[in-house]
Amino acid sequence: MKCEVLVDWLTFSVKSENVNQVIEEYLGMSSDLFQDGPGLLGYEKSKSFNNIVVCYEGRENDYFHNMGVCVSMTGNGCRTFETMSKLPDQDAMGGAFPVLFGKLAGNPLVNVSRIDIACDDHEGYLDMEQVVQKTMDNDINSRMTKRQVVVSLDGTQQDGSTVYIGSPSSDFRLRIYDKALEQGQSGQWVRVEMVMRGNNATGFVDQVIGVPVGTLAAKVLNDKFSFIEKDDSNISRCSVCSWWANFVDDVESVCLFSRKVIQHAIEHVAKWVNDQVGPSLAMISASLGLDHIIEIIHKGRKRLTGKQECLVNDYQAALAALHG
Repeated sequence: MKCEVLVDWLTFSVKSENVNQVIEEYLGMSSDLFQDGPGLLGYEKSKSFNNIVVCYEGRENDYFHNMGVCVSMTGNGCRTFETMSKLPDQDAMGGAFPVLFGKLAGNPLVNVSRIDIACDDHEGYLDMEQVVQKTMDNDINSRMTKRQVVVSLDGTQQDGSTVYIGSPSSDFRLRIYDKALEQGQSGQWVRVEMVMRGNNATGFVDQVIGVPVGTLAAKVLNDKFSFIEKDDSNISRCSVCSWWANFVDDVESVCLFSRKVIQHAIEHVAKWVNDQVGPSLAMISASLGLDHIIEIIHKGRKRLTGKQECLVNDYQAALAALHG
């Protein structure tokens, strides 16, 4: 498949006071995996596991009072859910998310407040320089009038650009950027990300039941936005750029959500130590011996913060669940 489509963020709330029941019924995961955490987002308490955060007990006299339980997954949390969920009928439904959407859609106890759908181009339909230029030239057919190009710099050198279509406060916003550059990888990987909130988020979840996610994603893209060739004085009659049309056509053919490798925060720390501290550790070992490195580790173990201890426990729970 040339393009991949996946859920990259999901936030929903359930009118329930039983946080463990929500975790097990809606996520299909053991509540024992989740570590207790501080209050967040107007809630007194939270539980979290590898980028899935579940908030509960809304604060008195607060907007979130009587809102029940709020579940929020970042991109990596979505990958955790896909990999570790034990919701039934996943094989028949095409994965964990279609089963979850079946529980959310039309449910009077549920409010879906945000969903991000990422459409990834690995074929080469999208070139970021071309996307930026078209945006700067306003070669766009869209009801969204707010457009922004953000250029990142590494010193004095340009280090990638991100195109935003739509207002940050709106219920629909499009973000286009070079995901390969962001991840420090080679090859073609440009991401078109739809950020939907409020009615747009609820509508997407309601409509995706029984419909291939790519088909719905392409429908939304075609309705909201297109890059055009200015070959007519009337923008609505202008031709859609062939490369954009080809990208959307390929997105439409995607039937399943893509599963990615789970990246735990501990693994990010390990990579940072390897990249930034590895040579220093090697120098200490060569000069003072390996025992000195072990002594540093033992002393560091006693200095771990509560958050760091939670990350250790979280990672160990993830390993146990994956291999149990």
